[in-house]
Amino acid sequence: MKVFPKKSALALSAVLAAGLLAATAVQAQTVITVGSGRAHDCFLRAKSGMAPRESAELCSAALQFEPLSRKDRAGTLDNRGVILDALGRTDEARSDFRDAIALNPDLGDAYVNLGSMLIKQGQHQAALEQINTGINLGMSFPHIGYYDRAVAEQMLGRYKEAYYDYKKVLELEPNFIMASERLKDFVVTRTPANAPS
Repeated sequence: MKVFPKKSALALSAVLAAGLLAATAVQAQTVITVGSGRAHDCFLRAKSGMAPRESAELCSAALQFEPLSRKDRAGTLDNRGVILDALGRTDEARSDFRDAIALNPDLGDAYVNLGSMLIKQGQHQAALEQINTGINLGMSFPHIGYYDRAVAEQMLGRYKEAYYDYKKVLELEPNFIMASERLKDFVVTRTPANAPS
C-alpha cells in the first residue's frame, strides 16, 4: 500500500510549511488533574477553556501562593501552558511545558504539548521527538498525541505514517473531526501482490 497527498494537499503542505495552517492545526490540549484549591480550579479552567485571561491569573496564583507537591506544580504548569496557548502566548506556553518536564520528566502530556508548540514554530522534527516521548510515557488523552504526531509527520513529508496516525486518532476518538478532515488530504493506492513495490 502506498499513501500520497492529494494534489490539493500538496498545495496545502506548502501552506503548512509556511506555518499558516500549522499554527491552527494543533493546540496544546492535554491537561493534568491536580490536587485541590486554586491548582484544581486551574485544571478545571484549562479543561473547559473558559475565561482564559482570568484562568491564567488563577493558575499563576496557585503556582505562587499554594504549597504544591512537585507533581502538582508540574501539572499546574502544564495546565497554565494550555491556557497561555489558547491566548496565543506560545512562547510563554512553551516555557511552562519545559518547566513542567523539568519538574516531572515522566509527564507525557507536557511533552506532547511542547511538541504542539514546536509544530507552530516550524520545528517539526523536534516536535516529533517530543511527541513520541509523550506518547511513550502515556498521557491523559492519547488521541491528541497521535493527532499532533500525525501533523508533524505530514509536515515532514512522512505521509504513510501521518495517514496511519490520523486513523489511530479516530480509532481512539471516533468523533475527532480534525483527524477526519485531515484524512481527506490523502490518496491510498494498493499495489498488486505480484507487482514490484
